[in-house]
Amino acid sequence: MPFRNIADSNRSLELHGPEQMVFPKYTEHPTVQRNQPEEKGQNNRKRKKTGSSAPKRSKKNDTRRKDGSLDDCAGANNERSPLSSPPRISLRDLMEAETKLVFGDEQDITHKSLASTATQLMCQAAEIGGPPSGPNLSFLPQIDKWLDVALQDANSYYQQKKYATAASRFTAALELCSKGAVFEKPFNADYEDVCKVVSFVESRIVACYLQMKRPNPALLHCYRSIQLNPICFQNHLRQAMVYRLLGNPCEAARAAMIADYIYWLSAGNNRHISKLIKLYWQGLLEAALTMEKTFSFVFTPWSGESSSNVTEKIEEAFRKLHPAFTDYIFTDPCGGHLLPQTTDWSQPSSTQSYFLTLGFRTRNDGDFLHKLLHRRCPTFTGQRSPFTPPSYRDLEMMFEMQGKKILPVLDFIKCTKLSVGFSQGSGLIERLQYASVLGQLNRFREHMHVLQYTLAELAVAPYLQDISPSDSELLLALMADTMDTLEGKRPDQERVWNAMQKVEAVKEMLYQIEETYLKKKALRAIRQQKAKEKKALKKLSLRSPTTPPQGQLNGVTDPQPSHPISEHLPPPHKHLSSAKK
Repeated sequence: MPFRNIADSNRSLELHGPEQMVFPKYTEHPTVQRNQPEEKGQNNRKRKKTGSSAPKRSKKNDTRRKDGSLDDCAGANNERSPLSSPPRISLRDLMEAETKLVFGDEQDITHKSLASTATQLMCQAAEIGGPPSGPNLSFLPQIDKWLDVALQDANSYYQQKKYATAASRFTAALELCSKGAVFEKPFNADYEDVCKVVSFVESRIVACYLQMKRPNPALLHCYRSIQLNPICFQNHLRQAMVYRLLGNPCEAARAAMIADYIYWLSAGNNRHISKLIKLYWQGLLEAALTMEKTFSFVFTPWSGESSSNVTEKIEEAFRKLHPAFTDYIFTDPCGGHLLPQTTDWSQPSSTQSYFLTLGFRTRNDGDFLHKLLHRRCPTFTGQRSPFTPPSYRDLEMMFEMQGKKILPVLDFIKCTKLSVGFSQGSGLIERLQYASVLGQLNRFREHMHVLQYTLAELAVAPYLQDISPSDSELLLALMADTMDTLEGKRPDQERVWNAMQKVEAVKEMLYQIEETYLKKKALRAIRQQKAKEKKALKKLSLRSPTTPPQGQLNGVTDPQPSHPISEHLPPPHKHLSSAKK
């Protein structure tokens, strides 16, 4: 089966041959994506908006490059007609899509009656065309009158574009919620209803900070809005914008992918909104792919299960495409990577999934993936003695190794993957272990951010994947321990992720003992074999006479040439025999 791949980040999204699948732009039909320069000086070039119904140039059968080679954008099993390559999503088009998606619900919050206030508030997230997110949105009870006054006051400042004042007013409303002033009858209120109202207030604070282009204070509120209402797709869109402003396109692309899936999951049927989300998702994904410089990558469409033969073929194709990044090659064995232009949530059979292959210049940059793949302890953390408290120097090494080498690679792997699980290598366990390091280094602000991030990931995980009973128990344990850590209830040594790290350290120690034993056993076998061979040779030399050298016959040397005088002398034994007589 031919492999059609996507170009690596170092060469942007450029075609390199007929076997390489290009990165198509999302439209109504799949198209080919060509390389474009960085988004600098956009005012110097006029481009059409990406909202057009068709690309600029398209052909039915093939599109030829300048060098005459054919570009094939067909999938592995669902062959599609390759079309021409439109330009990459421009920064201007990306901003327009972001504004419509993130701030498309900005309207004056008017309340004709307190009974309908909560319903109006919670439907704000879907006013751009999406349905209400989550259950019981139309049947929320009457909210507290003081909370209603605070929200109207905050919204009035927001409409006047006084975003700093509006953020402080929404924060005051949030404090009322923390004191129990959510509904007029708090004892009869449902927990999910309370979470939806508080999540709405958190999302309004995020919107205020985003309008001021202040992503740092918006990040924590963004995490909390997702924790309280993970089924609201606009919460994930706001998170994507926050990550984009912070310069983290991998997390931004993943948040946009989750928003697209959540929109479909909550019965979103507006094709314009779905197309706009996919357009935004692809723009962020392109930024993430072109930003990576430390490794190269290839996406390979494949519908079957992974096998050693398939992996060998994929990696062989990777070596031909990117020979400079072949010191260590890793192919995600689970596959399941998604791209926006080939994803249709309503028709899973037509959605094309991909295998992701990463190539590193040096083996040391990616060998930790091999350990994670084989369920081995991540000894790359830098701790010399895993069963003793780490020194400050060890903690600094672990901080550098995990924060700058390991987590960025894991984040890149999962930025195109919806379900990542909870085991080693998913990025969740490694991030929680990274949070423990931050806590021991007294980096409490970063420690809190990492825990809040992980809690938001755990909250949305049940909606993204099927969870087995064992994974469900692990999910609940991780969420409980994360909450306890944020509240400071128990010491850090009792956490689930630290216990998992100790167990993996024991496994790694057993692996090393086993490897050492097998090596010594092999050396002993070689030595014993050599000793047996020497003993056999010695016995053979004792039993059989040695082979006479050349010029000898049966141990008797050739007669020496005689002297002319000695020819007349009698033989010596004759003299001896005559003397005896």
